[in-house]
Amino acid sequence: MGKSLMPEVGSLAWAPLSAIDEVEIFDRYNGVPTLGVIKAHGGAHLYWRAFGYTGDFSLWLYVPLSPEDLASVEQDEGAGILDQIVFRSPRRRYVTVGVAHRHRLIFEREWALPPGLEQNQVLEPVASFAIEALTIAAKQSLPASRRELVRRAKEAVKELVSC
Repeated sequence: MGKSLMPEVGSLAWAPLSAIDEVEIFDRYNGVPTLGVIKAHGGAHLYWRAFGYTGDFSLWLYVPLSPEDLASVEQDEGAGILDQIVFRSPRRRYVTVGVAHRHRLIFEREWALPPGLEQNQVLEPVASFAIEALTIAAKQSLPASRRELVRRAKEAVKELVSC
């Protein structure tokens, strides 16, 4: 299993590193990639815009793929891609949660995705983690503009959860 992807703040959410070998796009919303695979540094990661398809803020998951996961994804490339990787995963997976503003990453943190979550059970733990991480970040000594963006991102994630 590959290591978690550490996206670079300021990068496009679907191309979160400055050195990417390949970006495969399996789905788009209003022309923006929302689901696919990133290949970089000898590994592959699934990227998924989990929440926030309208508005300025969105939550993204970056999931390291084993060779078996990658083979499964490349065979499917449809609605079932997330099965057994994000939904109903047989094991805990260490992923990266990213928060984007206008498609550019403004925040990222590693997180342990619990095993066995059904599709309708993913929002709450991902959003709770993001809110907690953003709350901690907002208390740090950040430049004023960054602190305001983190505060707004936290409020946007709370709003996503309430919908």
